[in-house]
Amino acid sequence: MPTHRQDVQKMLTDPKYLKFVVEMDRQLRSDPAYRSRNQIKILQGAARGERIIPFEDKYVVSSFFPPMPSNAFKTFLEGAKSKEQMYSDLSAGQRSAPLSTHVCITTRCQYRCEHCGATTPDKCSELSLEQWQQVFADLQDLGVAYFGISGGEPLLRRDLEDILASIDDRSTTLLFTNGRALTPERAASLKRAGLFYLAVSLDSPDELEHNRFRRNPRAFEHALTAIRNSSQAGLYTIVSAVVLKRLLTRENLVKLFKTAKEHGAHEVRIHQPVPSGELADPAEHTEVFYTPDDIKMLYYLQFEVNEGRPDLPKVSSFTYTEGPDKFGCGAGVMHSYISSTGELWPCDFVPASFGNVLEQPVAELYRKMNCIAKAPRTTCLARTVAKQLQGKALPLVGDEAADLCAGCSGGELPRFFSDLQVA
Repeated sequence: MPTHRQDVQKMLTDPKYLKFVVEMDRQLRSDPAYRSRNQIKILQGAARGERIIPFEDKYVVSSFFPPMPSNAFKTFLEGAKSKEQMYSDLSAGQRSAPLSTHVCITTRCQYRCEHCGATTPDKCSELSLEQWQQVFADLQDLGVAYFGISGGEPLLRRDLEDILASIDDRSTTLLFTNGRALTPERAASLKRAGLFYLAVSLDSPDELEHNRFRRNPRAFEHALTAIRNSSQAGLYTIVSAVVLKRLLTRENLVKLFKTAKEHGAHEVRIHQPVPSGELADPAEHTEVFYTPDDIKMLYYLQFEVNEGRPDLPKVSSFTYTEGPDKFGCGAGVMHSYISSTGELWPCDFVPASFGNVLEQPVAELYRKMNCIAKAPRTTCLARTVAKQLQGKALPLVGDEAADLCAGCSGGELPRFFSDLQVA
């Protein structure tokens, strides 16, 4: 079984990757502040705390980014605010397009999970196939490099493959699913339609615990079957786990990692519970939300597994990836969200609408949101504004939405960006 260092060596000596490095260097040279050594900083920053996974003819450095080499990764670089200052803008977190946009294509779902934050004014509304195809075309023209397809349960849309097939290689795609409807045939169909990443929800290695959390007596069984089906279809397969504080022990996590590996997962993502849905008030759920000691434990466990446990899948924790030591919170700048009715939000868990993409150009709406959000931050926007959202009609709109986000902009940049600024 290859070690982390062997996989790094494989990537750094791969002719396809080396050719890609030259192309990126050429892409960044229009910026007078750029030097070839700066490209090493980009890779080092993206790879810190990660395990590089060779997959097909590409490498997954971080599953929060497009794989390398790919046209989608080039799109990410080109999403800097200015083509003449591409490196400078990247190091400052300045964007003309978000790196990623998550899109809720339906709010329909077979489960009623207690942590679910899917919030729209009309639970029955969703855009048509033609409307979604136009939205994705507009987002690609804007320069979005990475799409997360979410719900609800996106597999409930029979036209999902048609939606995916309309997205060309300027962007990479990730599908979130509870796994219930992921048959071998459907997994293969998604692969043919161009899907790259697939994330199956599995919150616990304990069957009863996962079923209780997802409020379905067969959720665990469906998830394990889906992980196998996804991996066997040739999709980069992620286990997406929302782990409550009371279950956040080293023993439980390692058991989860082993379960994921046994069924074919390449990676496990640990999601920190967000104050939303039935968990909107952190004060009422002391067994749910993490303490600083919990976050520290996750940090060390991620580095330990990724660097020294090739018998386990890669581990990514949101507390690290979206924390001050990595990429931070990019809501409204690096990241955005579109609800099932077409409303543009800063992120999946911040229901503050900057307008509807069916009524106004998405580029115009993003610029308005970006001007307010300004740059990535070291603290999570969703957690910062959670109390302000309690008791309000959601999503917020107009000045109320703008004021919510404006109050959280500015401040120190996360490490990925600040390190790029060091001479």
